[in-house]
Amino acid sequence: MRRFQALVLTVIAVLICWAPLAAENIPPPRELSSIAYAVYDGDYGYLILERNAHQRRSIASITKVMTLLIAVELVEAGKIALDDEVTVSARAESREGTQINIRAGQRLTVEELLYASALQSANDAAVALAEHVAGSEAEFAKLMNAKAQELGLNDTHYVDCTGLLSMSSNNYSTAYDQCRLLAAALEHELLRKILAAPDYFLKSQNRRISNSHPLLDLPGVEGGKTGATTPAGHTLITSCVRHGRRLIAIVLGARTREIRNAENEQLVEWAFGNLRTLISTEEVQAKLIVPDGVQHQLDAVLGREFSVVVRDEADLEYTTEVELLPKLRAPIDAGEKVGELVVRRADGVTVRLDLVARQSTGLATWLRRIFNRLRLLFTGMGR
Repeated sequence: MRRFQALVLTVIAVLICWAPLAAENIPPPRELSSIAYAVYDGDYGYLILERNAHQRRSIASITKVMTLLIAVELVEAGKIALDDEVTVSARAESREGTQINIRAGQRLTVEELLYASALQSANDAAVALAEHVAGSEAEFAKLMNAKAQELGLNDTHYVDCTGLLSMSSNNYSTAYDQCRLLAAALEHELLRKILAAPDYFLKSQNRRISNSHPLLDLPGVEGGKTGATTPAGHTLITSCVRHGRRLIAIVLGARTREIRNAENEQLVEWAFGNLRTLISTEEVQAKLIVPDGVQHQLDAVLGREFSVVVRDEADLEYTTEVELLPKLRAPIDAGEKVGELVVRRADGVTVRLDLVARQSTGLATWLRRIFNRLRLLFTGMGR
């Protein structure tokens, strides 16, 4: 008798699908004046809407997203601690631009420097943090560039940790790269906590600082980063989670702070206004037989619904293919991953979604297992 663990009873291997447009589509924002902008799917990793998203530009203090990510990863690795005390250097004190006015010789914790860099965009705090991590800002920039290379940010290069320097100094990135970077950064719980904090109490200065992100009060906004320099113009990146979906919007090169904020908000609202569910968690994608289970027939469904931002009707066209994990065998618990649903969209984007068991199988007695296998063999299902 041939041994097997799970058998697909009903699977449509490749299914061409079209979902009707349930609600009227909202057209993309028109006449945005920012030089570059993008809306990015933070869950599935593709551009939804963009202008000049691959154009290399100065990005101002959005640079600090990478600064924060480097430091947070070191905290998570145990190489530095949030309560480590950092002595501020004269170089950090003298850094121009936005500051929290720390003084050479003053001692702040790593946690204070992280929050000051994120919430107040404090250049002096960012430099102090970089020097603590790497000994100098120049050495820290090497870490930033190594991380950019690791993440595949091919149009990004850093020479400082603050973004005060511009493209003319070889400090640049793109809207696309920064969306990808923020999505990666938000995988870290500590960084999500920092960026979403409305305020933070600086014990070293006995005062409370506020989060300068202008869209933090919008539903679902979990933070991001502001920026403004003469070469970069006004810049803003925002991550927002609604209905379990993370979308990221960025604008670069806006003429004023007000335009930057308004256009970033327009992009966020447009994206979520066009979010549509294409595949629900109720739709059975495959039926499995698990001979060793008390419940030996199993439905494979999505672990979470598949929704996309619909730009036009082409976004409603897709194919699906079921890929099951090898050697599935009882006991399998409800919610346990049993495979993946590969969704291929008409625009060439491919998304892989977890398939999970709708039911628990339990583990049958040895006599029941033999009976199940014999029944499958003689009904032809075991061939």
